[in-house]
Amino acid sequence: MQERHALVCVFAMIVLGTSAMLSHAGNLTFLRNTSFALLDDTDRALQLDAAKHVLESDDARSSKEWSNPSSGSSGSVQSLGIYKSNDGLHCRKVRVSSTAQGVESRLTIPVCRTPEGDWLIASGKQLERA
Repeated sequence: MQERHALVCVFAMIVLGTSAMLSHAGNLTFLRNTSFALLDDTDRALQLDAAKHVLESDDARSSKEWSNPSSGSSGSVQSLGIYKSNDGLHCRKVRVSSTAQGVESRLTIPVCRTPEGDWLIASGKQLERA
C-alpha cells in the first residue's frame, strides 16, 4: 500500500495531477494543451497501474500499455533502463506516453527508489547506468 501511495505521488505531481495544478498555477499553462491534462480518473488509474507494473519489473526495458474504451484514451509506460544515483539509489528513466481527445504527449521522468520503497523524482541526482 505504501508503494502504491508513493507511485501516486510521483505520477500525480508530474502527469496525473496536471489539470488540478493548472487551475492553481498560471505559470504552468504550457501543460494545458497536453494529453495528460485531459485524462479522466479511470485513465489515471490505468496509467498508474501501468507505471507500477513497469517499476516493479526486473526487466530493464519493461513496458506496459493501457487503454480506456470508455474515454478513448490510451498510453504506455516504458522503462528506458536501470540506473544508480550518485547516492546509491536504484533508479530508472521512465517514458510516459498518452493520447486523449486526439492529443498525443510524451515525457521522460527519472525516478529513484528510496530505502523506504518510495519512488521519487530524481531531481538533481547524477544517474549512471547500472
